[in-house]
Amino acid sequence: MPDNGAFSDSYAEAREKFAEAARRAGAKLTSYKHPSERGPGGEALYLDVSVLGPGTASRVFVVGSGTHGIEGYSGSAAQRAWLRGRPRLPKDTAVVFFHAQNPWGFAHKTRTTEENVDLNRNFVDFSRLLPKNPGYAELQEAIAIRDWNEESIAGAFAKLDAYRERVGEKAFSDAFNGGQYTHQDGIFYGGARKQWANSAFRAAVETHLERARHVAFLDLHTGIGPWCEHIYICFHPEGSPARERARAWWGERAVNLQGVTHKKLATYQGTIIDAFAEMLPKAEVTSIVVEFGTLPRREMQRAGLAQRWMRFEGPRDPVLAAKVRREYEAAFYPADPEWRAAVLAQSKDFIDRGVAGIGGS
Repeated sequence: MPDNGAFSDSYAEAREKFAEAARRAGAKLTSYKHPSERGPGGEALYLDVSVLGPGTASRVFVVGSGTHGIEGYSGSAAQRAWLRGRPRLPKDTAVVFFHAQNPWGFAHKTRTTEENVDLNRNFVDFSRLLPKNPGYAELQEAIAIRDWNEESIAGAFAKLDAYRERVGEKAFSDAFNGGQYTHQDGIFYGGARKQWANSAFRAAVETHLERARHVAFLDLHTGIGPWCEHIYICFHPEGSPARERARAWWGERAVNLQGVTHKKLATYQGTIIDAFAEMLPKAEVTSIVVEFGTLPRREMQRAGLAQRWMRFEGPRDPVLAAKVRREYEAAFYPADPEWRAAVLAQSKDFIDRGVAGIGGS
């Protein structure tokens, strides 16, 4: 039976369970503490890194959780459950788990950092001109709902749909969620500076992967895909060796977008997987994103609008904000036992596949 006790109700509980599982498995733990921010209960916040296997391994499989904060609860459970399985590793292979890559968002049950920054759009060069997204500026008025009610929400979607109809699905995706750097009170905001979570991630990669020559990075998310199923998103170019490795390790569905609920994927700016590969120029890198599917695309877009409303408008109406928060959390971290059991069963399979793949690459 699945170990649904792997799931947690708070960041502090998830961190404690992860650390215990890592110790029991014989993994070494390193923690990167946020210098200033705290969780809602005053708890300290950390990016925790567990290393199972030799620190000198040339083949390393990395699994990240919590890039989008609240999505880390499911990723944490998957990491903990796999560690509790007492896995055996191939020769010269290590498995490294990055737990709570955005610990502030994890603890506060939101997707963004303490500055309303989407960490997965923050890995850009802030010493240069930031990426432009003129389409987003047209959408901000619709996105920035002031009064959260069904009439206002319907009005926002009418404007979004009209824009999509005018520019096409790909241009809409680029504008809506590709990443923007102009509206700090908007969604998918990439920030005006490097976030602490960005710096901590870079420090962890440098520390734990410096010697690796064959590396795979699997970043865990929730939200995209059919209910109770996981989907893969591979950004390696068609025909590239990295894409072929992903296909060999996880099958054809790893590269064919099976189950993806976006009609057209955006061209994303400042992603963590792109930064990961750039930090390891001497290594052969294979990266893939896994999403545990929850709600239909329209409802997930509604959740994105709700996140912005809760942060910037919600304090005016705490009772309504509490109701909206419950709906928001259910979109990214369902309590349904069947869904949670599927996360654990499916994650064991694709993590095992990744370990076998990197061990034999």
